[in-house]
Amino acid sequence: MITNNLRFSGLASGIDTESLVKKLMDAEKVQLNKVIQNKTKTEWKVDAYREANTKFLDLRTSMETLRLESTFTKSKLTSSDSSKVDVTVSGLPSRSEYIITDVKPYQPGTPSSVKFAATSLASETSELGAGNGFQFTLNGETIDLNAQDSIRSSITKINALADKTGVTASYSSGDQAIVFTSKDAAANINIANLSNSTNVLKLAAGTVSETQNDFPTGNPSGASGNSAVKAIDGEVTINGTNLTLKNNQLNYDGITFTIKSEIPAGSQVTITKKTDVDAIFDNIKGFVDKYNETIQTLHDKLGEKRYKDFAPLLDDQKTDMKEKEIELWEGKAKSGLLQSDRIISSALDKLRTTIYSKVNDIDATKMNTQFDSLSEIGITASSNYKENGKLEINETKLREALENNSEEVSLLFSKKYDTTKSTNNTANNKAEFANSGIGWRLYDQLNETMKEISKTAGTSNDAVLSKSLSQLDTQIDSWQKRLEAKENYYWKQFTAMEQAIQKSNSQSGWLTQQMGGGM
Repeated sequence: MITNNLRFSGLASGIDTESLVKKLMDAEKVQLNKVIQNKTKTEWKVDAYREANTKFLDLRTSMETLRLESTFTKSKLTSSDSSKVDVTVSGLPSRSEYIITDVKPYQPGTPSSVKFAATSLASETSELGAGNGFQFTLNGETIDLNAQDSIRSSITKINALADKTGVTASYSSGDQAIVFTSKDAAANINIANLSNSTNVLKLAAGTVSETQNDFPTGNPSGASGNSAVKAIDGEVTINGTNLTLKNNQLNYDGITFTIKSEIPAGSQVTITKKTDVDAIFDNIKGFVDKYNETIQTLHDKLGEKRYKDFAPLLDDQKTDMKEKEIELWEGKAKSGLLQSDRIISSALDKLRTTIYSKVNDIDATKMNTQFDSLSEIGITASSNYKENGKLEINETKLREALENNSEEVSLLFSKKYDTTKSTNNTANNKAEFANSGIGWRLYDQLNETMKEISKTAGTSNDAVLSKSLSQLDTQIDSWQKRLEAKENYYWKQFTAMEQAIQKSNSQSGWLTQQMGGGM
């Protein structure tokens, strides 16, 4: 018995049933293909929105320090004689000038040391040899060297006790001698209880300290000792205040002073603090450059041509195309995804308002009206309307404002008005917007823009386009099931036709046979 799942492909009729069913199904798939292409285009739009969001994020990164007062208080220091005193900013200096006088540099101490006579061993790795092991005490700690020890292993044993003895050992290959050095000027070197006074390492008993040297030049052991010299504190007078130097670097009032030489009475070095105009200018210019790049890119996207005749390619279509052809086709298919987009257009309009609106203050006396907008410090919009509000910098005017009115420029960007309500910010509250600096306005507005885009094209399942994609997946699944049933229906019909033709052929053959047999 023939089942419905058995497919006859033109065995009786001679029809290419498989090709015919394929053509019929190609016609049936038109609606499914439209849904698949719609899904692809929606995915592309998600990507386009996310690329725009990345642009806004990069813009926020370029300007977020402009909302901080510390950005505009950056200072640089100059020394009238850096060969005597050099300076670097380490904090927030409180004064604009520092007079350095009566400098006596710190004199570092030197530790005690002793260089013993040249050893009788051939190399650093040569063993002491049979019968040449010995013991001694170093600052009361016993050290035992055996016949299998070398110069290198002996030094390792000595240095293993350095935390207790306060002495380290080294080897000078040029002198072929061992050297003991105290950790600082206060530590002594005392070698005693030598079990072999003629040892191969030429160690000798005795003491070297700040006040004692048992190894003077020409002593019988051949060792050479150097007594420790204590460090001598230095002195420096800064703006009339005498300060002690424990080394030749002094951290004072947010400045690191490096003392290089003596400054006798009657001489002075002047340290001058000025606003670091270059650093602040670079911060502002970096933002302006990124702003111009961002609005140019996004305006290009808003005005991008849409090619309606170039739908996303289906997998079947790609098989007959070259890679370059696919690339060119999809370039046109993706063009215009954000054409006249409401979210992006609105975001750019709000950024312009944020930048061009004047900065006020509830207390009118606190805001200098000569520095309440970007144009007053040399930042203006291009007069060419085709540049869509591109910002231009009058470098001379901006530098003058930074040099002469840095506090006013700081307020223009970094002042913050707080309505005390935690949910308020400059993007959703008129009072905060009107009375806050441009840095805060931009920061808040960019955050709001990125949130708005995320609501549409974010990774959350609640995002508008995420819901659209989910709905399209459901439609695709429904169409695929419907088409599968349709294909089975066509095959069932053709199979029934083939069976009928086959039955008819069988009957015709039987009749022919009967008629021929009766003649």
